[in-house]
Amino acid sequence: MSVLFKPLNIRHRTMPNRFFSQAMEANDGEDGGKPSARTIDRYVELAKGNWGGVSVEATSVTESSLARVNGLIINRKNLDSIKRLVERFKAHNSETCLLLQITHSGERSGPFSQVVTLTPGATGARLLSTDEIERIKDLFVESALLAEEAGMDGIDFKMCHGYLGGEILRPSNTREDKWGGSFENRTRFLREAVSEIKSSLSSRDFILGSRFSMYEGIRGGCGTAGADEIVEDLSQMFDVIRLMDALDMDYVNVSAGVPAVTGAITRPTEVSKSLVLHHLRYTKAVKDMVKKENLPLKVIGSAYSPYKGDAPAIMEEMLSKEYADLCGFGRQSFADPLTPKKIASGEKVNWCVLCSGCTKLMIAQMNDGCVVYNDYYRELHENCNKA
Repeated sequence: MSVLFKPLNIRHRTMPNRFFSQAMEANDGEDGGKPSARTIDRYVELAKGNWGGVSVEATSVTESSLARVNGLIINRKNLDSIKRLVERFKAHNSETCLLLQITHSGERSGPFSQVVTLTPGATGARLLSTDEIERIKDLFVESALLAEEAGMDGIDFKMCHGYLGGEILRPSNTREDKWGGSFENRTRFLREAVSEIKSSLSSRDFILGSRFSMYEGIRGGCGTAGADEIVEDLSQMFDVIRLMDALDMDYVNVSAGVPAVTGAITRPTEVSKSLVLHHLRYTKAVKDMVKKENLPLKVIGSAYSPYKGDAPAIMEEMLSKEYADLCGFGRQSFADPLTPKKIASGEKVNWCVLCSGCTKLMIAQMNDGCVVYNDYYRELHENCNKA
């Protein structure tokens, strides 16, 4: 099992092992998107779990378009609360790399919020203007700099799962302004934002990466060759990775699907469990390209939770064969935030049972967590079912 606990150098930091806790929205912010005591306690538990890296859940760059009614928001007003989260986390574990996933929910925003879209068609969504997208890009830059000020080790520039960053990459983004149409225009948002972030950071140690869906499983989505295509073609997504390298980014976090539309691809269940193999395939394909072209980008794979107790063996295989650099767990970090520590010491792990209870809580806009191993969330889930 030694490869699981082999350190990994990233930027000028060292992750202590190859376990990565993926961004998992728990919808328990307060007072305008500040981390609540419950939020901070969740991340303290992850700190105690000794993960190699932890990605703080999707944190909106704006107050106006939110996917979760109690989602986190990063702005100057909330900065002290985010600093407290970092300080509490680091007090328990100064070795784990703590990243903040920054996002804009776009057409995935909830009806309680302002639903906006890049292209016409989304029901009830308002079409963004050229200048509005420019302002959102500026908010991503401001948010990254605030994350550095808060003490985060880096950011995850969210471009996956149907949110605005993913929408803009799609071949179906046929806007006629500078944000759509050609591949150059559809990657302008990432290119300009990251360039501005890099030029404004205080430290060269700050980690920059992005999670995106290699294939969304929708017509004209990421991982297709054109606006009217449904068949998988990853060539443009490989070009996005090459762009990330040219921008001197540090990692790519490989995912797939759009949870609200093709959720079985993103979060395989017991019924759709075989779809998890696509995640391994995509991760290996990205890692093969990175090695072949001698790119320094680190590759994080996703969707290890469905393997349950077999996950360490799958990790061992993927890491030892150099198909991945880090292995990402989402639902498992809810089920047992101490997973890496327990595996290292031979303790019994509470493995995710793929019941989708946490997903049901998220859809219901309730505090979100494991309904099997945590009494608080189990009671919420029972009340949700009664309702």
